[in-house]
Amino acid sequence: MKSRLSAWKYVRNNKKQVWVMIIALSLTFMTMYLINFMLLATEESFKGVFFEMPKKMAMLELDWKTMGVDLESMETGEERAEAMKAAQENLISGLKSREGIEEVYYTQTLSFKYAGLIGEVWVDFPLLSPEQIPAYLDHMGAKLIEGSMPTGDGEILVDSRIMKNQNLEIGGPFMQSAWGKTFKVTGVLESDYFACVGTPQGYANSGWFYVVLCEPEHAEMAPELEALGIRVTEYDTVNDVKDWERMYKKEVTDVMDGALLGILLVVTVFLTISILVAYVSFLRNRTNEYCLYASIGFSRLDIYSMIMREIGIIFGISLLLGAVLSVIAMVIMGACMMNPLGLIYKFVYPEHLLRILAAFVAIVALLQLPILMTIHRIRTIDMMEE
Repeated sequence: MKSRLSAWKYVRNNKKQVWVMIIALSLTFMTMYLINFMLLATEESFKGVFFEMPKKMAMLELDWKTMGVDLESMETGEERAEAMKAAQENLISGLKSREGIEEVYYTQTLSFKYAGLIGEVWVDFPLLSPEQIPAYLDHMGAKLIEGSMPTGDGEILVDSRIMKNQNLEIGGPFMQSAWGKTFKVTGVLESDYFACVGTPQGYANSGWFYVVLCEPEHAEMAPELEALGIRVTEYDTVNDVKDWERMYKKEVTDVMDGALLGILLVVTVFLTISILVAYVSFLRNRTNEYCLYASIGFSRLDIYSMIMREIGIIFGISLLLGAVLSVIAMVIMGACMMNPLGLIYKFVYPEHLLRILAAFVAIVALLQLPILMTIHRIRTIDMMEE
């Protein structure tokens, strides 16, 4: 009884050719996964800004008509000023009376930039009086871990991740590229909500907003405003948990997924062409070997099974080596690139790993065409004489 054809024999006797293919496949896997790792590190990092911070703070910029004030019908500036002041006071007191809303400020805001490896997000935070800042920090679960609290104008407390991300220093200017030397960093905060806060410096700001400090279950502002008889229109700005969620899907998730799929498709196409060309050459060089196997009694199915086991060995070793190289590269990138930038990342992304594995399975499926054509052309020993 003949033994099963050995798949290891070809691998052992053709180490150079096999290892060229293994290394190529391993590096391709590593490249594909590292691209995922870098893009998704940006997505992972932005989650704190888009999902965590809005659970504790919302910002509103409402049109006067939304607040029930028709400025055009008023004849004097004094009348308009009184109506605007009354509307502001009513809105603030009304919101503060709602369950789950701790405080409301109408105040100037400033913006910080948080940059991923690809893309960036700008986020507003309030400028308050030194007396108001401790309550704000308590609400945001933020602790001062370095430096001092603001006592004068234009002094800013910055989340530790933003400090790293923007290469800021205590005593140095805050976001000099955007605000010049108007604002100064006085302390570093540690918080789960990217908490930043500071004091005003004249009228240098990114806008005036109603800053609503809320609890997560009351972080959606539309129902809270509707309870006060206020319906939001297209002329209003409501930066709450729902708005940030919508922006995350539109500007981060959809963009990243599209980029990842595009990159995966391009790499897969080029890899498939390369593997097909290389493997067709392998098959042609081994035609006589296959004919010899057929001549000594092995069936086409035996030969096909041997070829598929060879492919399994090559691809299996490639994926294992590629995974090891990917882990090593990610650890190095995390320590040397991600951590210094204050970025958040994970090593394992199951969904995207499955996409890459699916691409490799698709390549193996396409290899069936030249393999089956080669198997079909096998005759017996007489073909070797041609």
